[in-house]
This record gives sequence, structure tokens and C-alpha cells, in this order.
Amino acid sequence: MKSTEGDNTHTLVSVRTTDGSRLIPCLIERSVRVRRMCLQFDCPAYVTLKLPLRSPEKCGLLFVQEHADWICSVLDSQPVARNLKQYLAKHPRLSVSGYWHRLQLQFAPLPSAWEVDDDRRSIRIVLDPESDPESQLILRLREIARIYLPNRVRFLEPRVGVKAHGITIRNQKSRWGSCSETSGLSLNWRLILVAPRLQDHVILHELAHIRHFDHSSDFHAFLMALDPHAKAHAKRLHRAGSNFILSLGR
Repeated sequence: MKSTEGDNTHTLVSVRTTDGSRLIPCLIERSVRVRRMCLQFDCPAYVTLKLPLRSPEKCGLLFVQEHADWICSVLDSQPVARNLKQYLAKHPRLSVSGYWHRLQLQFAPLPSAWEVDDDRRSIRIVLDPESDPESQLILRLREIARIYLPNRVRFLEPRVGVKAHGITIRNQKSRWGSCSETSGLSLNWRLILVAPRLQDHVILHELAHIRHFDHSSDFHAFLMALDPHAKAHAKRLHRAGSNFILSLGR
């Protein structure tokens, strides 16, 4: 189908940056007035890719990739979201089953519900327009976390060679997870908001405590064997947590 002026598309573009893989919220606009590809920030939630009417979309996506680090730096410098709804508008994705899943929010006069499609790597959340969207989002995300975070723990246990004796999903105020002396794991539901590799880092960290219940050199050596980029992942988590994610949904 030929593109016409006004035929605009919201999409998530997967790019490689110096910090790893990311999904960039992007609005693709075509116009006869545009002579060459360009990028604009008309909204703090996404980047706008402006294309000449007949330019192939794949060329535009390559253009986004070429400027990925700059785009991410601009998006990350935008004002911090004050609540979960604002954060998800800027970052429409959740981390489950080891991958980013595109998030689709719908409003319908039905009971609030959610659905995960691992094959398409997508998540659909239906919200009641007559109720507070923030409280509904918090409830739905905590429900998703209660199912998918324990599933991820069970998936990673064979790599560590241990088994957690119980997994609870909680609303911690200042930490991503913890491990008890009885090998029970407690994970923060907000882990579904961070990148899959960072989520796995937290889970591997807590599982490693079942083998080494301390932060000794043996523990860190064991963790590095499980996650060779553990130090970099820990820094990224600290930055994410101290900036905003741990304050969302309170």
C-alpha cells in the first residue's frame, strides 16, 4: 500500500547503543514537504522520524539506528515521569520472559484485564475509563510480575545450580531484591520495568546468595562467572533506581 500524507505510524524501533539494546518510541511521519530524512522531538515521549513521501521505511529505520545514541541521550534528558502512567507513555514496554515486550494500553468499559503474548512479544492491558488509570496500572503490573518474575527465577536456577525455597514479589521501597538465610527470594515488582539483562542480573545476584550468603570475594567471583557484566549492570540499576523507577507506583 502506498503511503500518503498523514499516514503516520507509532512504533518501537529496536536499536543497538553503546549501553546495549534499546527500544526507541518513534513516530514515523511522511510528507510531500519533506525533502530529506530528519529527526525531531515534538514530544518528550518519543522521537519523530520525518520521511519524504516515497522514501522506504527501512531506510528511515537505518537512519534512526545511525543516530541511536544521540536519540537516547535526548529522550533520557527529558523531565522525569511523575507517575507510572507517564513513565509507560514514554517507555511503552515491559520486561518478561527474558525479552522486552511492547505494551499496548486500551480503555474499554470492561473489567480491567491484561494479556501477554510471548510469541509476538507484546502485552495488552485494558483499563476501565471510569476508574483511576494509575491505580489500575499498578495493580495490573504487580499481577504480571507475580507470575513472570518467579517464572524467570525458575528458568535461571539451573544456570546457578541452586533452587530458591519460595519466591515472593513485593513492593520494596529501596531495593530490587533480597535473599533470606532459608534461600527464599524476594523481588521488587518494578523489575518488569527494567531491561531484561538488568532483571536477570538481579535474579542471578540473589540466587548466587544461596551459594554464598555474603558479599565476599567468593560471592563476587561466582556472580561474575554467571554474569560477566555484573559491575556494569549494577551501576545501571543504581542509576535507574535512584533516578525514578523505584519511586513509581507508590
